[in-house]
Amino acid sequence: MESNGGAIAKPSALRFLLDTNAFIAMEPYSGDLEREMDAATTLVRLAQRQGHLLLVHPATRDELAGAMNKTRTAQRLAELAKFTMVSESPIAAALREAAGNSEVDTNDHRDLRILAGLHANAAHFLVSNDAGLRRRAVRAGVGDRVLTLADAAAMLVDLEPGIATQPPRVERIEAYALDLDQPLFDELRQDYAEFSNWINKVREDSENRACFVIREQDGSYGAIALVKLVEDDCGYALAKPVSKVSTFKVAGPRAGNRYGELLLKAVFLAHHALGIASTYVEVFPKHERLIDFLGLFGFERQEATTVRDELVFSKRYRPPTGNVAEISAFDYHVLYGPPAIQQGSSSFVIPIVPRWHSQLFPDVIEDRDDQLAFPELIGTTTHPWGNAIRKAYLCNAPTNQMRPGDTVLFYRSHGAASVTAVGVIEHTFRSHSADEVLNAVAGRTVYSREAVGGLCDHPSGVLVVLFRQDRLLDPGWSIGELIANSVVVGPPQTVTKVKERGNTWVNTQLVDQR
Repeated sequence: MESNGGAIAKPSALRFLLDTNAFIAMEPYSGDLEREMDAATTLVRLAQRQGHLLLVHPATRDELAGAMNKTRTAQRLAELAKFTMVSESPIAAALREAAGNSEVDTNDHRDLRILAGLHANAAHFLVSNDAGLRRRAVRAGVGDRVLTLADAAAMLVDLEPGIATQPPRVERIEAYALDLDQPLFDELRQDYAEFSNWINKVREDSENRACFVIREQDGSYGAIALVKLVEDDCGYALAKPVSKVSTFKVAGPRAGNRYGELLLKAVFLAHHALGIASTYVEVFPKHERLIDFLGLFGFERQEATTVRDELVFSKRYRPPTGNVAEISAFDYHVLYGPPAIQQGSSSFVIPIVPRWHSQLFPDVIEDRDDQLAFPELIGTTTHPWGNAIRKAYLCNAPTNQMRPGDTVLFYRSHGAASVTAVGVIEHTFRSHSADEVLNAVAGRTVYSREAVGGLCDHPSGVLVVLFRQDRLLDPGWSIGELIANSVVVGPPQTVTKVKERGNTWVNTQLVDQR
């Protein structure tokens, strides 16, 4: 739990001055949709969400007032009143000379008045689909500040916080849309007497909250994570920006489905997309399983405790400045990722057929042509091994070169052949015992007991590669790209160690340069 403070970091507020045609596109008349309505709607929605200003000019009011259709004029002027109107700016002599003078009370002169507002910096940008006005702006030296509706909308799309696509089965919902009657909240109410007051504050602060839910077929919540995306008033000595995981709960009957790891995937993706430097969680000591679970993914105990005697665990996403060579490549990944690959790590390419790829990495959206070629991919749902961050790959490859912390590149070997998923090796071993293998992989592999037994019967035994999913590649690395950069010499048929030149390229692509 936490106080309701701080807000997600936003870009500085921008001021957009709407030309008459841009304004009209936002306000359909008598149900007639304007051609640029989609871009206009996006611009309005994102400007409102990001805190930017949409402004209009007195010249637009004058133009609308002079229309012949009085009913339409009255509606347009009423709609115009919803926007803030800038003050009239004098038309400088230099602007008249550069952009061209116009006769008073004409449309050209009203355009010149609007251009004078831009020239005087009444707004950062002028939004207009009028090609003639844009040409005059170019002559006046402010052409780069005139945007079409589509350009303005695209700009705000680019300014949106990078909220990552959720893993399969994880639904991101607004805090105000939470179903508080879900049984999953009952234990939280028992732990926190002030839960009702707190959750109401969370719902009021929806803009700065990420709510991740795994919903069962009957609509019940199987797991939930509530995250305060940016906490400006964090009381702990953590690198900023700081995020807080305020609630992390998996329903008891869902143990074994790897829902905890599936939720953490969503949290890590959101944190990485927003450039979060550190995060923390407060946990009662009685929740020993959660404490142990968090420790597996780089959360470290802080000395501080809360006023409720909760323990505090934090995770850093950025390594400290200076030499981190004494940290093993695997520990580096656990502490600072995912994603996090240590500079200089060795790399291996592992070929994997589409059937197993789609189950082990269900986050990867399969190409439509591949679905037609491999119909077993259609309708694939996640399994525990697909939900997990910690996964297992089994094969009969003869290599014994893999070490903890090495990078593994999973090469989808048919259809749209490419490297789509990256992992970091946790541990490897070779065995002839199916029981030993199954005890070690425990829900982390796609293989059945019978399939594992068959792999163990191979003369060299089965190679078990326990690894952690580091990231997915979009777009993936095609076979042509891999060959061109000396990662492989041709389509890999077995586990292949990447040679020095290719490994340098892989490191360059994956190592975080922040």
